[in-house]
Amino acid sequence: MDQSTQRVPGSANRRPPARAFTLFWIFTLTSLCPGAPAPTPPPGWRMELVAQAPEVRHPSVVCVAPDGRVFVAEDPMDISSAHADAKEGRIICVRPDGRRTVFAEKLHAVFGMQYLEGKLYMLHNPHFSVFTDDNGVGKDRTELIESLNPNPWALDWNDHVPANFRLAMDGYFYVAVGDKGIFGAVGRDGKRVDMRGGGVLRLRPDGTELEVYCTGVRNILEVALNDEDEIFSYDNTDEHDWMGRLTHMVDGGSYGYPYDFVPRRPYTLWMMHDFGGGAATGALCYNEDALPDEYHGNLFLGDFGKQQILRVRLDRAGATYRLAAHEEFFKNQPADFRPVGIAFGADGASLYICDWQHRDTKENVVVGRLWKATYTGANRATPKPAWYLAAAMGQPSGATKKDLIASLGHPSKNVRLAAQRELARRRESRLLLELVRDASAVACSRWHAIWALDAIDGGKSGRGAILAAVEDRDASVRRQAIRQLGNRRVREAVPTLISRLKDDDAGVCFQASAALGRIADLEAVPALMAALEEKELFARHAVFTALNRIGRANRTAWAEIAKGLESDRAAVREGTEFALRATYDTVLLDVLIALAGEPQRDLATRETALRLVSELHHKLPEWNGEWWAYHPALGAPPEKNEVWAGTPKIVASLRGVLDDAESRLRLLAVNGLRAAGDAESSPQLRRCFERETAPEVRRAIIAALGQFKDGMFAPVLVLKSALLDLPASTAVDASVRVEAIGVLGQLKARDLLVRLEPLLKDDDRSVRVATIKAIAQIGGDEALRMLRPLLTSGSTELRREAVTAVGSLHDRNAVLDLLAAWRSPDTRSEALNALAQISDVRAVDAYLDGLGSPNSASREQCRKALGGIRDEALPLIEQRAPSLRITNGTRWKRAAIRSLANASFSTKAAWPASNVTQWPVMAAPLVPTLR
Repeated sequence: MDQSTQRVPGSANRRPPARAFTLFWIFTLTSLCPGAPAPTPPPGWRMELVAQAPEVRHPSVVCVAPDGRVFVAEDPMDISSAHADAKEGRIICVRPDGRRTVFAEKLHAVFGMQYLEGKLYMLHNPHFSVFTDDNGVGKDRTELIESLNPNPWALDWNDHVPANFRLAMDGYFYVAVGDKGIFGAVGRDGKRVDMRGGGVLRLRPDGTELEVYCTGVRNILEVALNDEDEIFSYDNTDEHDWMGRLTHMVDGGSYGYPYDFVPRRPYTLWMMHDFGGGAATGALCYNEDALPDEYHGNLFLGDFGKQQILRVRLDRAGATYRLAAHEEFFKNQPADFRPVGIAFGADGASLYICDWQHRDTKENVVVGRLWKATYTGANRATPKPAWYLAAAMGQPSGATKKDLIASLGHPSKNVRLAAQRELARRRESRLLLELVRDASAVACSRWHAIWALDAIDGGKSGRGAILAAVEDRDASVRRQAIRQLGNRRVREAVPTLISRLKDDDAGVCFQASAALGRIADLEAVPALMAALEEKELFARHAVFTALNRIGRANRTAWAEIAKGLESDRAAVREGTEFALRATYDTVLLDVLIALAGEPQRDLATRETALRLVSELHHKLPEWNGEWWAYHPALGAPPEKNEVWAGTPKIVASLRGVLDDAESRLRLLAVNGLRAAGDAESSPQLRRCFERETAPEVRRAIIAALGQFKDGMFAPVLVLKSALLDLPASTAVDASVRVEAIGVLGQLKARDLLVRLEPLLKDDDRSVRVATIKAIAQIGGDEALRMLRPLLTSGSTELRREAVTAVGSLHDRNAVLDLLAAWRSPDTRSEALNALAQISDVRAVDAYLDGLGSPNSASREQCRKALGGIRDEALPLIEQRAPSLRITNGTRWKRAAIRSLANASFSTKAAWPASNVTQWPVMAAPLVPTLR
């Protein structure tokens, strides 16, 4: 679970609606009742309880073997165990007759599990392991990957981790990865992969060929694959809008999380649908045939927060999909219903659901259920072939070649995959070639024939037939053929693939671009440059991603690709910029610097080239595997401060542009030097400032020199520019004055305070606000003297600014003034935050009031303020404790006071017994409450 966004309404990290507290007590009373009712499924379905605690505890993920046995994993580490890194996980094998065996134990938290031909693959971070199935007991454990992430239990929860995975036709496992990411993962072929953030990883079932497939999501727990191996994920974010994101995950896709998704950037892909607040868990696609036709290709999405399974129908839309319809699968869910992992039964007519039966909070409880929803209508399944079960279980099947070829067209994807694997093992190239060429055969049989040939020898024996299939009349066959050629990087396919960039089917165009990017042949560059005018979002993303991949693989391609910046077509210019951005390559850098520095070039070209150059000033620090925690998108992106080979060139080129005739380029150069932290350019910037006439460039220079703490710049501002001279300032752009005032604050120019004081009465509101902030930055007794009158005079807005500024002084002499502001409704919130920065016993009442704030940051500040005066404050708090009542606001207040008391005394006896008895269960220690 996501211990921030994957929690039900009422979590401490957002303001809870009143009904959440009612639900809390309902949940507490019902969670331990064995007779709690089942959720009500749609008409034509029935629910049954397969297992419940203590037989199955805290189930996290479930999968089903072809013979109908159910494997369910337990995760007590994230509810009832003392430590999230404990090895207390188990996998229970449940037979169709109800008998159970322990398949494996002493595991880390299992969130990924798939059964394949007599083996159970499992992801229990940090390990990716496989066991041989010995009649329901795991044997011969083998580590496919020793460590996907060295600290998956960061913040004491196994959440946001690499999780469940699915096997595709192409023979890869596709793994859902939460944004704790992958660090130091080494496959059995020695290849290492790192992925900072969430996305999809792929690898072979033998633990080789690890590859980052796509990136930029937050906390996906499963991937759903449809008949054609298109991948879908269900994610959630709550930093800005609380989104439940259903997303089409594609090769090379970049989805923006955490720093490029709000506001959405044009170089990222986007979700198909937002289901709103919730907690995404399971994701499945129905690729069987036992249910009515309208279920085929439907997604089933688990949602822990909504206490629901969502059923979703998709339609193709260009190179991606759109949501056509959706419905909630259950009604009348019990308050303790918390679905996590989900899996379809071997019969194709049932759905297994892991139910935590508990909120995502730590508590010493034994809970959990495994439900089964079964369709009770007519079973529409085509009988599975007689050979299927043995082959799917990894046993000799006795199937004939004819049986297997025919089964590639079976309505069940599971049957098709089993036939595909068996044909590949037998190396039946001739029959498979014939099927690929047979335009009259059902399309899905030809897909699987292509991938069976791929598994035999990389498709070499079927190369001619697969190349011909790129131009097949069936778009789905074209897509699979192109995908196979791209996966194997077949250079001879390039001319044919180029022709498909203009295919009538946008999905084919996407696959063609993706394949050309993987093959990385220079021959494809001109055609891909022309294809940047593609209007379909996913297809265009594939084009500029392909160009970037080609440039990285063949550095000589950069000069040709960069010519797109000079195109007279806006779409080509923009797409080229996307293809070149954020690429640390010295050959590319030289190309861009040359473009930016040539005066004869078009201004827009030079501007784009210089912007791309300046953004490469430093690299991000090398990632050490640490997680950025629950809400990185609310903070600033990490600072790029790692020098690389191109840094000196970039700084030199930016300095050279400071004297350019074009103000737009000068502005980019100043901002670039500021971003690069090049304080050594200060003397040149001061000289530029004295002769600069463009207000936007002057503001930028002021901001840069302020950031560089250039003490020699203050006299320039005051003496040479008349920025602070009230009679002369009317001739100066107000925004420049604001920037200059801010810099004086940054420089802490105490000797200039007297020059700032008159500006508190300036006619321009922005100047007055900037002056208040600058005076506070400079600080000292004189600053408090200047600001104190503003606490009680002027507009409400300026009084609030003054309160905040006085608080930043951390001056105890201001406490009484701030308490007066706290008593005023207009400035109460700002005064509370200001007082919380000072920690003074005179403000105890304000701090206690702040503990009931709906804002978690304010609560934490007030708790810390009380902690700083604990010994003085506790007697006063003790006097007030009996008057506290259980309300939505005082829930946090009681918890914080109790935490303070526990931190102050070593025994319960030190806290008066009469008060101890008043604390309800909800007033738990502060840490879990305010997480």
